[in-house]
Amino acid sequence: MTSGNTSKEELEFHLEHYLAAVAEHLMTQGAAVSHVHSCGPYATADGYDFPDIEGALFFTPRFSRQVGGLTSVDLHWEGTSGWCLGDTNHPEFPQGARWLGDGLLPEPERVAAFMDTYRLNPGQAGSTERPYYRSEGSDFPALIERLAAYVPSPSSLDYEPGRRFLNARDKVYLGRVLTALTPQGTDLIEEVPLRTSELNALLTLLEYAEAAAGTLGPDGFAGLLADDLEGRRRSGYDAVDRHRSALVEAADRQKRIEDHRRNQGNQES
Repeated sequence: MTSGNTSKEELEFHLEHYLAAVAEHLMTQGAAVSHVHSCGPYATADGYDFPDIEGALFFTPRFSRQVGGLTSVDLHWEGTSGWCLGDTNHPEFPQGARWLGDGLLPEPERVAAFMDTYRLNPGQAGSTERPYYRSEGSDFPALIERLAAYVPSPSSLDYEPGRRFLNARDKVYLGRVLTALTPQGTDLIEEVPLRTSELNALLTLLEYAEAAAGTLGPDGFAGLLADDLEGRRRSGYDAVDRHRSALVEAADRQKRIEDHRRNQGNQES
């Protein structure tokens, strides 16, 4: 148990919901979040004692390389100081990190803006001066009360924070795939030279994506794209019009979504 009869599990549960809310907003802005993690107070056998709580959003290696040229980066939340961003491979991290400095629990939109600024110009994002908003290991009930605003109803499908993150990721990527496959204006034909080995690997990765994706994600499109690519291999330009099942499915699904929204609007009016 922690201070104030607040359990480590209760702290981690509430914090992870806040992290999931931030992650969802970041993903809608194009960030490739791989997972979120929260960690409450603990002690190790060798005598190390961590009396507070912290959390992090982790990104894919490719996205990390795109963020300020770093090889490893995560968006870190400290229970005393809020959000910071920096090279997590640095032996003294979070020293040298940039701190958001906008309160302990800023809105997800504010965290996303911090990330956007860092990607454009790390030196203009936040400050290197670490802020402090509460004492380490103190008043956990008050912290949970603030975090409770991000916890959905127990009857919600998103009540378990890990499932909430996975559902959000699935829905965000489904939306991004639909947007990509229903472009506005001319849909140009790209020339992308591929070795046979690379195309075969790409088809295998699409098969993996179809098998591993969650129920709310774009798993069906992985299979359709694989079929289209397989049908086009060693064919001429006209093959792009003969093998376009992913484009057709995306257009049909987008139309159903728009019709549903239109019907909802008519009912509300």
